[in-house]
Amino acid sequence: MAESSPKARRSLASIATIVAIATIISKVAGLIRQQAIAAQFGVGPEVDAYNFAYVIPSFLFILLGGVNGPFHSSVVSVLAKHPKKDAAALIETINTLVGLLLLILTVGLILTASPLITLLAPGVSDDVHRMAVEQLQIMAPLAFLSGLIGIGFGTLVAADQYWLPSISPLLSSLTVIIGVLFLTQQVGPAVMAWGTLAGGILQWLVQIPAQWGSGMGTLRLRFDFNRPGVKELGKLMGPATLSSGMLLISVSISLFLLLSFPRDLPPPSPMLSCCF
Repeated sequence: MAESSPKARRSLASIATIVAIATIISKVAGLIRQQAIAAQFGVGPEVDAYNFAYVIPSFLFILLGGVNGPFHSSVVSVLAKHPKKDAAALIETINTLVGLLLLILTVGLILTASPLITLLAPGVSDDVHRMAVEQLQIMAPLAFLSGLIGIGFGTLVAADQYWLPSISPLLSSLTVIIGVLFLTQQVGPAVMAWGTLAGGILQWLVQIPAQWGSGMGTLRLRFDFNRPGVKELGKLMGPATLSSGMLLISVSISLFLLLSFPRDLPPPSPMLSCCF
């Protein structure tokens, strides 16, 4: 025990260093992303529309796709209790179930984008409302991607791979920066939403080879929802997601109160986070 303890401490220190460095890089990239958006669009209706449209996708990414979120933590906990030989089938089943549920949510966001923007941003101008609805519909698939990314983070951490989950938000910031700097004239203000969606897709795609290489499942669909691990995950994930979901209620109330101020004040920028 005396010989293994220093090794364990070195291992923990190494993991902490990796996570810290990757997180700092991702946060700096998020700041640069905000500066690129401000330099291109300033403080105006285009940015306000994007900020309102981004509230729900950002919330879902933080809640479902974030490191230490309920999906990530639950997957790590469940995989730790099951043999590694069962991990691939279990992850494929979980991805199938969560993917189907979030696909329904994605369609719901697209169909109800207009009333959702009205709820989140009451009293905004027609132009801001129209642009916000368009951008929310573009970013709606992030609801689907967020769950798969969160599950992927959990599988990678369970496989002792910490760098990719920590650096992953950098990819999203890069796609927005590239889009804003080089594609604004072709796409218009919607380039912010398209860049954000592209970042989510890229975050998911880079996980796939790492998961395959770790023996943590493929893109195969499995419908064996009665597996013990799936039921166990549901018991852990449900309450954790519900409690974390109270954040959205807090954000919605804050938005409503901010928009109740006189119209000559500058509009708020309700960003939940500068990066995923």
